[in-house]
Amino acid sequence: MNIPINLPINYPIDLVVTKSKEKETYPYQKPKVRRYWPVPPLIDSIYEYQDINKDINLRKDVTEFFHRKVLKWIDEYSDFSHLKTQKKYLQSNEGKMHIYNLLRHFIKKSGINWYDLRDNYTIIKEFLSKKI
Repeated sequence: MNIPINLPINYPIDLVVTKSKEKETYPYQKPKVRRYWPVPPLIDSIYEYQDINKDINLRKDVTEFFHRKVLKWIDEYSDFSHLKTQKKYLQSNEGKMHIYNLLRHFIKKSGINWYDLRDNYTIIKEFLSKKI
């Protein structure tokens, strides 16, 4: 058998096509799926504080305090002398509610908290003398 020398040699396809390294699986090869881990939060906890201004007992206590003071101021100070005729009204529950509403109005306009009203005693005294 004579084989011509100039003819191309036929190689099997398996030898010609090389396998890429990506297709080979090695036990140490990284997975192809990207995994993302979220960044830890910057705020690790949130504190929630109770709003003391909404406390009914605090409002009631402060109103009682200023109600007693107004009744005392009527007898002692000349700024409150014009209220002597209204003393009976101020001693009733309606008078107490009137003082409560005036304090609420003062808080809304000034931005002072309920628990700070006793610290601002003189300012509230002037306010109540003019508004009652």
